[in-house]
Amino acid sequence: MMSPSIHLTEQAQSNAFATMLAELVGQNLASKPHKVRDFRALASGEGVSVALVADDADVALTLEFCRGQLTVHDGIYRLPDVTVRATAEVIMAMSNMPLTTRLALPVPTDRASLDVVLTMAKAMNQKQLQIFGGLAHGRAMSRLMRVMSVNG
Repeated sequence: MMSPSIHLTEQAQSNAFATMLAELVGQNLASKPHKVRDFRALASGEGVSVALVADDADVALTLEFCRGQLTVHDGIYRLPDVTVRATAEVIMAMSNMPLTTRLALPVPTDRASLDVVLTMAKAMNQKQLQIFGGLAHGRAMSRLMRVMSVNG
């Protein structure tokens, strides 16, 4: 079975946030092969696209899962299915979110993971984390969280 393909567009190669996210996903898939199933589900058929906007850093990227691969674009590319707007710190905290395996629900198991969950909840409460389209694409969001999380 071939390993998942992750491609950065030429413009995304100069976006440090985009290269960091692409590397994070690649490392997660390499070190945790069970995440490949979620990756393939995200990238099957027409797939799903997710824009990540770090307002405080004035940077954005789009993760386009389509036809078996992930393409990372600089900025918001086309009309994404889901858009996540937050601070760079909150977006990166998403990769440390402790998750249940099946539903990708946040489940703190120690003080550090509880701090991550509380940071996310506080950010949502203060409108520092907004997710647009996440309810309509709940299954895709669960899979994305599992692929991006360094846990599980």
